[in-house]
Amino acid sequence: MKVLKHKSIIFITFLFLTGCQTDTENTPNFFSNLLNSGNVKKGLINKESENGFFDNFFDQFKPNEIENEIISVNRSKPTFKTFKQSNVFYNVKTAVTSHPSVQSAMFNVKAAKLNIQTVEAGKKTQVSAQALGGINRDNSSNTLGAVGSLNVSRLLFDYGAIDSTVLSQKKKYELSRVQAEIAAETVALRSYEVWINLYRQKRVMEVYERGLSLAEPILGQIKNISLSGLADKAMILKAQQDYSQLEVAHSRSSAELAAAKALFKEIFPNGDIDSLEGLQVRRVMQGKSAKKNMMIQSATLRAQDLLTDAFEAELKTLKAQKKANVSMSAGVTAPAKDTIQEGSANVGILVNYVFNDGGRLDSQIKGLKEKIKEVKQQRQSIERELEAQLNVAIETYLGVKKTYDVTLELVNLSKEVRDTSKDQLVSGRSKIQEVLNAEVKLSENKIQLVNAEAELRLASYRIRALTHGLTKEIGWKSF
Repeated sequence: MKVLKHKSIIFITFLFLTGCQTDTENTPNFFSNLLNSGNVKKGLINKESENGFFDNFFDQFKPNEIENEIISVNRSKPTFKTFKQSNVFYNVKTAVTSHPSVQSAMFNVKAAKLNIQTVEAGKKTQVSAQALGGINRDNSSNTLGAVGSLNVSRLLFDYGAIDSTVLSQKKKYELSRVQAEIAAETVALRSYEVWINLYRQKRVMEVYERGLSLAEPILGQIKNISLSGLADKAMILKAQQDYSQLEVAHSRSSAELAAAKALFKEIFPNGDIDSLEGLQVRRVMQGKSAKKNMMIQSATLRAQDLLTDAFEAELKTLKAQKKANVSMSAGVTAPAKDTIQEGSANVGILVNYVFNDGGRLDSQIKGLKEKIKEVKQQRQSIERELEAQLNVAIETYLGVKKTYDVTLELVNLSKEVRDTSKDQLVSGRSKIQEVLNAEVKLSENKIQLVNAEAELRLASYRIRALTHGLTKEIGWKSF
């Protein structure tokens, strides 16, 4: 029983009830010990003994100072494997679980669950105890006395007010879990994005570095030909311009690679960037089936539905508060002297009904109804936004897929042009400037192919996130 949790208070109460007398002529042992036997004489208490009494007596009940509780959280130190397609789910799940935004959402889930227990406590028996002791001076005599009371109450009927509040808290608990899922979905998608973008930038750098290494000797040959007088100045200037464009693009790509590494480390702290490999393009749904699947699994829509349910339960609570509630109440009050004769007890049914609260409840009910309308309207807005996001993602996927196919053909054609130019250079049917142009063009087309491939992968993951969700496949759960 919860009464046992308060046994120390109850013990003090009955100590007053059974051990205290009301005249200073016959002070009980409990107080005589505190007064050092003899500080009270003939109804008079001198200043010194009075100080001793209060100092010693009230120290028994003086509460200890409540110290500030330091609540801290640990900084996550996740451990990742090599970043390959074979263990992508493990690494993404580790990133999701250790991310601060997801951990924060999980603490919110725990708090929401405890709120349910807090509200449910209102339906259980409530027990309280009180003790009052002191000195009364009347007709030149001091009277030392005490009184104690014990009260028990329990709610019997409230038109379902607490039940509705409990239901509301349960819906909010489910909502907190869905919100944690939304946070996890966001981090999961971000994990795939930074992975794909970093791999893209690494490949781009490789293309530029290879292109520069192949173009640099050709540029040197052009300079030698120009110095020998066999080439005009325009030729060398054009060659230098083409080579400079590669250098500028390489420098820009170097900065983009550094930024991609920084974003990758934010999601995968202490991850081994050198082990990074590419990810495959995901299989995606299209058309009506994609839209239908998105509407069913969308965590954002489920969150709006749960929020509506929670508000509707709160509305029932407010309506129930306009009606009477019935509770059982019992109590015992007794003085220290003549405890049995002078004590009193009561037990009965308490009916509480508010006839007029100035319109407070009515205003709250109207305000909550408007809030429910707002949430339902937001759901319609979210549906439109999700549908637009899905359409954009699908169109992007289809467009990038065509771009990738065309660019792949263009890269193959550029290789043929470059190889042909080199072969014809030996026979004198092409100029060395043409070979340099072909090398630069091949590098540019390879970069376009790398970007198209990365965008295709990103589009496939974004569609997958909308139509299926990413946390289920990696094995992440809120609880």
